Amino acid sequence: MSDSAGLATWVPKFDAWKAEAIPMFGAGKAKEAFASYPWVTTTGDPFVRLDKPASEARFGLITTGGYSIEGQHERFSGLPDFGDSAPDFHAIGLDADPTTFRIDHHGYDHRFAKEDFNANLPLDRLKEMVADGELGSVANDTIVLMGLVPNVAPLVEETIPRIVEKFRSDSVEAALLVPS
Repeated sequence: MSDSAGLATWVPKFDAWKAEAIPMFGAGKAKEAFASYPWVTTTGDPFVRLDKPASEARFGLITTGGYSIEGQHERFSGLPDFGDSAPDFHAIGLDADPTTFRIDHHGYDHRFAKEDFNANLPLDRLKEMVADGELGSVANDTIVLMGLVPNVAPLVEETIPRIVEKFRSDSVEAALLVPS
C-alpha cells in the first residue's frame, strides 16, 4: 500500500476503534469488536502484471499462519497487538524440517495445518511446482507473519518494506500471499 494519505486518515479511525475494542477483547467479545473494525482503503491497483511466464519467474511466499521453528524462533505473541510497534516476521527456509514447526497464532483452527502444514505454508507444493516447471524458482526463505495485526500503520510503513528488501536481495519477482 503506497497510499500514505489513506493511511493518515485511517489512523484516527483506528485509535477511536481501539478505545472501544480493547475492553471488548478483555470481555471475550473479539467477534463483536472486529465487527466495527475500520478497514483501510487505498487508491490505485496494488497488483502488477508479471512481465514473464510464471515458469521463468522467482517467487516468494508470505503466510500469516504465525509459524515458528521450535528452538530457532521466538514465539509470536499469538494475540492481537494494538500498539505502534512494527510486527516482526520469521524466515523459514524452503527445506526446513516440518517436525520443528510450531503454530503460535490463536486466531484460526489449526486442525488442517497440523494434518498438513501445506494448508497454509505450502512449501512442498511450491517445490513440486518448480520441479514440474510451473514456477521458475522459489525464494530460499518463506516469510511468516503473525495474523491479527489490527494496527496496520507500522506493518505498512516498516514491516512490509523490510520484507520487500529481503525478497529483492533474493531476486524475488513475485509474491504469493497465503492468509490463514
